[in-house]
Amino acid sequence: MDLEERRNLVVSFLRKCVTYANDSIERKTERGDEEEEISRWSAYRDFTEHAVMEVSRGDLDSWLEEE
Repeated sequence: MDLEERRNLVVSFLRKCVTYANDSIERKTERGDEEEEISRWSAYRDFTEHAVMEVSRGDLDSWLEEE
């Protein structure tokens, strides 16, 4: 697998994580879960969205290089 394919695979996985986090936040909000729990999921989602941007731009390509 070349670098671009690895990058795309990681981005695809991270986007699924963002979708899962958004769905979890929605479920937790609807159930009336504590704001502290919801804020942790929001922080995870925001961090993951940021990672998507960094991986997409190639900023973390050194992490994806074969050793």
